[in-house]
Amino acid sequence: LHLNVYTSNKCRESNSTCHVVFVIHGGVGIFDAPMKFPDETLVRNFVSQDIVVVSTAYRLGMFGAIGLGDENVVPANLNMHDILAALNFTHSEIRNFGGDKNKITILGQSEGAHFALMIAFSPGISTPGEKRRINGVISMSGPSGLETQEQTVQRSHAVATELGCSGTAREIMDCLRLLDTETIFEAAFQVHGTDILSGKTPIGITMAGELFPITNDREMRESKDPIRLMIGTTLYEMVGESGKDKINRVLGVTNKKECYEKYVNDTGSGAFVPGYNDASQEFLVTSHIFAKYQAQIGGEAYLYEYGYPVHGAHTDDAYFVLGFHQFEMDENEKWLSRVYPRYFTRFIKGEKPTDDWSPVKPLLMNYYSVNRSIADDVYPHTKFGYQNYIVKYYEELVKCDNELSLTILLAFNAPVEYKSMNTTGDFQVLFQSFTAVDAIVVSLFALGALFLLCCFSKCFIRICCCCYKQKNDYER
Repeated sequence: LHLNVYTSNKCRESNSTCHVVFVIHGGVGIFDAPMKFPDETLVRNFVSQDIVVVSTAYRLGMFGAIGLGDENVVPANLNMHDILAALNFTHSEIRNFGGDKNKITILGQSEGAHFALMIAFSPGISTPGEKRRINGVISMSGPSGLETQEQTVQRSHAVATELGCSGTAREIMDCLRLLDTETIFEAAFQVHGTDILSGKTPIGITMAGELFPITNDREMRESKDPIRLMIGTTLYEMVGESGKDKINRVLGVTNKKECYEKYVNDTGSGAFVPGYNDASQEFLVTSHIFAKYQAQIGGEAYLYEYGYPVHGAHTDDAYFVLGFHQFEMDENEKWLSRVYPRYFTRFIKGEKPTDDWSPVKPLLMNYYSVNRSIADDVYPHTKFGYQNYIVKYYEELVKCDNELSLTILLAFNAPVEYKSMNTTGDFQVLFQSFTAVDAIVVSLFALGALFLLCCFSKCFIRICCCCYKQKNDYER
């Protein structure tokens, strides 16, 4: 484990008053490193502006995401433990480099942004009500969505089996330690394939251990105190498809199978036309949800879309800020390369990214469109309704998920003779076999639950419309 510190004589002589940016690289958790960021870019964009830069490495692939279900043998989320060790070092030692430990902003790009958001919002890392070790977060095209412990353990055991390691968690770890890095990496790709967007590779953050004592994403982001947040995406984002439950994990739904089937049917029938593939929607929905929720609880959230169409895919905008994924710039991009990094330095220093960029207002979902066209006289400017069409669909999907869970709970708690009721088909089945006597038997139990269901869903028939296989049910 190593980290890099970039500072200046001015900061070192400042009596430790300079702002600090803590950079976490992306690479979907299996490739890239801090060395991807050219020194000259970091110095030009940050150090020359009196900002101390810290970039950190962390364990990749199986080495960072292994999980065997025994915290005493191998803690879950070793990659995050590495990043937190670097952050703790920064917090305690950055004064020796001229930085102020109370002025640390985390900047993450892609998977690095995922880590940054988790550091800010996981109750196992930043305890609600207690002062955070950071005072701001920048998320550049960050995904969300957490793995269950069962998923991580299953994938880790599959790789261990491929390598001939079996037994208890300790026996498996002892066996793996005898193998070299390349052998383990090759086995992981052999088992899970090379499609890093499929959700099958062991690269994610797991809801387990001391760092993530939660059961879904909603529980994480809705339990936090306000924080300064700058978050956004690019115009096109990803090419390719993510795993089928990727969006479900971002939303934190419980009935994943039913909700995914509804999504497939709705997109197939044309009832929902997102205009983006599944992988891109993950980034868009994440940015909308985090920005909106922070604004609702009093946080200062700045939402953006890097919208220049020539190079508007995932990580393209990172070239201007962090210096990697280079491409030949046209005249518009040369202008953007001078202006875009300033938004980040100003945010890190506790200022508005630019004077005409206002924090998000939940009802408006205003965002800053970063675009430039010399020919058409287009400059960066404010727009409204960031991805509202897509997010509205998923908000309805979450409501359906909640209603389905309540209905299943009703059936589960019913008297024994009624527990064979089909809760995944047409809801009229629930009532077809009820006689007058039956109704009297269960009325006292059902009355209160039905009243609550009607209050939450406006009318009980709405429950019949949600998260089920029949297309007619969706339309009704």
